Amino acid sequence: MRRTLFALAFMLLGFAGQAQTNPNPNNECGVFAPNAFTPNRDNTNDEFRVLVTEACEPLEYRLRVFDRYGRLVFESINPTESWDGSYNGRQLKEGVYLWHLLALYTVPSGQETTRLEEKGSVVLMR
Repeated sequence: MRRTLFALAFMLLGFAGQAQTNPNPNNECGVFAPNAFTPNRDNTNDEFRVLVTEACEPLEYRLRVFDRYGRLVFESINPTESWDGSYNGRQLKEGVYLWHLLALYTVPSGQETTRLEEKGSVVLMR
């Protein structure tokens, strides 16, 4: 299987960012995760969420976010839930956080399922 990587760069309200995605020629589920967010309550990029191809139906889902010390600061089993940059009700400091997604999805082409395991980092900017 040949994979092609597309990169997207954008500028929004003075903040630069990037996103990468792998197209799925086999009609599999793809993942999109921003590499930065700004939880400052201005209603723009206030939450971090890993998005999966819209047509894919989640069967199982687990997103975890860790700080630089490996401490779990966010966990969700709901694909529509997002992280607001807080831990135990307290706003976390700016910095790089690591995320790990483990999920099982039904692919759009039929009854097949696909297992997703993706990892990445996101910058929390205040």
